[in-house]
Amino acid sequence: MTVPVDNSSRLSIEVSHRAPTDWVDLLSRDPAAEYTHTRYWSDTVCGNLPDTDAVWLTARRSGSLVGGLTAVSRTSSRKVVGLPLGLRRVDSSFEGTSGGPVVAADLDAAEQDQVFAGLVGALAAQCPQVLGSCSMVLSAVTQERFGGLMGSLPAWAHQDTQTAVVSLSGGIDQVEKDKLVMNKRNERNRGLKRGAEVFVTDDAALLGEYYGIYDRASVHWGIDPVPQPLLQALLRDGDGRVFFTCVRLEGKVIGGHLNLHYGDKVLAWNGVTDPQFAKTHFPATLCFWGDMVEACRRGAAFLDLGGSGSVGSLSGFKKYFGAELQARGLYVLDSPATGLLKKGRDAWRGRRGTIARDRWHDSGSGAGSGKKS
Repeated sequence: MTVPVDNSSRLSIEVSHRAPTDWVDLLSRDPAAEYTHTRYWSDTVCGNLPDTDAVWLTARRSGSLVGGLTAVSRTSSRKVVGLPLGLRRVDSSFEGTSGGPVVAADLDAAEQDQVFAGLVGALAAQCPQVLGSCSMVLSAVTQERFGGLMGSLPAWAHQDTQTAVVSLSGGIDQVEKDKLVMNKRNERNRGLKRGAEVFVTDDAALLGEYYGIYDRASVHWGIDPVPQPLLQALLRDGDGRVFFTCVRLEGKVIGGHLNLHYGDKVLAWNGVTDPQFAKTHFPATLCFWGDMVEACRRGAAFLDLGGSGSVGSLSGFKKYFGAELQARGLYVLDSPATGLLKKGRDAWRGRRGTIARDRWHDSGSGAGSGKKS
């Protein structure tokens, strides 16, 4: 389906369930594009989640692809006011990643704004009218460039969110010297001396061992875990853009991070470590160190350690590795009925009191580096 946006500019938006053939070329024209904008990511997510469809929005001017946006449409399993309801979500992000529009950087500023606004408007039009919700998370770079423009689109509610990013300038030796604080270097050295090993692998069996730890941590966090087949499929990315940092002790996996690499950035996306070894072998520290080493080996300029939600100790932990907080933009658009239900949910939660969640590691029964966003 093609929807004209502005006849004078010859810009039109096409809505499809398939990626356009010239999508890769568009990604090469936007330095802010991320792994989560790739076709492989979209196909993998939609192929491993039930009742999920891909949504591809493409902006063309005189037939030329100048912008696009990927999203997933699915039915949420979450309860609202304690009741299981069939809320249909359309999200241009997934499990703490960022998404949003891709815009060709070789356009002039006014054209970029027009393409961006057109894509956001087209995403809003995909919001189911009864029990529906749309959302997107803009990366720090995209938020800085287009956040002001989002402020002129009143239908979207904005929430602040942050991610922790480590600059890898100078390579691993410089990073170790300038970014890694002394106590983390000591933890790394003690963990290795006591027999732990950290390495990068694409071994699906090791990822399967890790999943047992992650599954238990998800129970503590009160979330639905990302399905194991989805993680396994990502690790099979034929272009080598996904790697698993594994920490093992005496043949047993005690932690890991699944990392996504695209362009100049590596995202340490899905990760957790076994609390049993948190104070003896420091697997969380070893995971982050392993991520750094491999990201530098690949020539990446940044390692994105993701968000920390409201868990202050996790945010502080990342700062020990030289991470600096960067502002992302979370934008949500709800149908009227969904908005009313969310207000009822918030009031219900207010009467019950706020339930504070911590790191699994902090509770004495959990992990040192679980990803929460």
